[in-house]
Amino acid sequence: MLTRFHAPLNSRLVLSKHCDFCFQSKRLNQVCCDSCSALLLTPNQHRCETCYLPLAEPGICGECQGNIPFYDQVICLSDYQWPIEPVIKAYKYAKQQHLAKPLGQLIWQHIQLTQATLPDVFCPVPLHWFKQWQRGFNQSEVLCKQLAKHAAKPMQKPFTRKHYGSSQAGLTRRQRQKALAASFSCQDTFSYKHWVIIDDVVTTGSTANVLARQLKDAGAERVDIWAIARTPKPSQRR
Repeated sequence: MLTRFHAPLNSRLVLSKHCDFCFQSKRLNQVCCDSCSALLLTPNQHRCETCYLPLAEPGICGECQGNIPFYDQVICLSDYQWPIEPVIKAYKYAKQQHLAKPLGQLIWQHIQLTQATLPDVFCPVPLHWFKQWQRGFNQSEVLCKQLAKHAAKPMQKPFTRKHYGSSQAGLTRRQRQKALAASFSCQDTFSYKHWVIIDDVVTTGSTANVLARQLKDAGAERVDIWAIARTPKPSQRR
C-alpha cells in the first residue's frame, strides 16, 4: 500500500479494478483499496470549525477567534504528513495528473460525510502563467474540475496571479501575507454568493485569506476552502 508513487502512470493504463495509489486490487465500486482509504482519510479528531487545525474539543481555535479570517471554513481530506504527503508530491511535482480523479473522489466522500453546504461555484487557486508552463498544469485547477463535476456546479477562474515569486513553503504567516498582498487580482463583481476555493495544501491559510478577501470585496457572501491536506503546526505533527 502506498508504495509506488514514482511510477509513470499518466498513460491511464491502470485498470479500474486496481487502486490508483498502490495498484493493489480493489472492488470496482471503491475509490481505492481498503488499506489506502484507511490511511488517507482524515483521522477521527476534533478540528477548528474555521481553519481545520486539530483541537482538543469541538469549537473555534484561539487564533481564529482573535484574528477572524476572511474565509468561512476550511475542509481538508487529511493532514499534510505521511501518508498523504508523498501522494501530493507525486501529483504536483511528478506530473501524475491521473491522481486528481481518486483524490477528488476521496475529498467528495469526505465532504458528504461532513455534510458541508455546497457552494454556488468553484474556483481554483491560480498559478502564475510561467510556473504553470514549467509544471505543465495547475494542480488546483485539475482538482477543481473534478470536484465541480461531482457537485454538478460551475467552475470559474476569477483570479490572476500577477507576480512570479519563489515558493511560499517555509515562510511564516506574516511573511506570506506580505508576499501575497499584491500578488493576485480579481474580477470586480460576481453574481455568485457562495464560493469554494480549491487548493492542494493549506499551509498557513494566508493565500486562502487573501483570495477570500478579494472575493468578498467583489460581492461574495461566503467563501470556503477545500483542499487535499492541511499543514499542522509543528507541535501538532505526529
